[in-house]
Amino acid sequence: MARAVTLNIWGRGAAWRRRLPLIKAELVRLAPDFVGLQEVWRKGSRCQAEQIADALGYHVTYARACSVRNRATQGNALLSRAPVARYEVLPLPTPGVEPRSVLCAEVGSTTVLVTHLTWEWEHTHIRQQQVRFLAELVAGHAGRDVVVLGDLNAAPDTDEIRWLTRRMEDAWACGGRGPGHTYTPANGHARKAREPARRIDYILTAGLRAAHTELAFTTPHHSVRGRLWPSDHFGVVCDLASGPHSSRDTAAPAEGSTRISDPKV
Repeated sequence: MARAVTLNIWGRGAAWRRRLPLIKAELVRLAPDFVGLQEVWRKGSRCQAEQIADALGYHVTYARACSVRNRATQGNALLSRAPVARYEVLPLPTPGVEPRSVLCAEVGSTTVLVTHLTWEWEHTHIRQQQVRFLAELVAGHAGRDVVVLGDLNAAPDTDEIRWLTRRMEDAWACGGRGPGHTYTPANGHARKAREPARRIDYILTAGLRAAHTELAFTTPHHSVRGRLWPSDHFGVVCDLASGPHSSRDTAAPAEGSTRISDPKV
């Protein structure tokens, strides 16, 4: 049994120094084997992922996606109990939008992918290209257990996510209860965005099954300054057991939607 966690840490947004101990405390409570982080800032030798991992005993692998202000970069990171044997950082298709990447790491018998897809609502066609790319990566690791940890910026009923979940197991759909919203006005930091509650952060698996899945990083800290959440996203935690993933439904997309062609792999 292995435990996986994914969390978009919100970069340097809103009181990072005060949010950092909240993130670390939740990781201590959860004690995961793999942690996928998105919106991780790095500047010179300073990296948010390393700040989180400090004194927790994790190996840190950072993957740049794009440049941000003040000569910093932003990307994805993997925290792992076991050392990473091999990894690569691959650019996702991002025609005309902010660069995105996927970190592909081999940890023991498991391949872990950490990624963050394009966020704009109107760019579903770009996310469709990105999920095809992810599926090709997964297919290239046939025979290994694969876990995808990421902020995919799309709800479960969108074409891009339905296409992915026909090929991989969605841990929340298999082992979670309720809607599982990860970006929601229930989080005070996300409320300011005035967006509807959605489940956009995922743990997807191939060759493994979700035994139990829950939301994490949901509890705010109360102080005289008000309530402070660990991030503007809630995270997801899943206990993974050995076992093949099931075959997926291949029903046609909803009327008016666009079918994504199968990748040539």
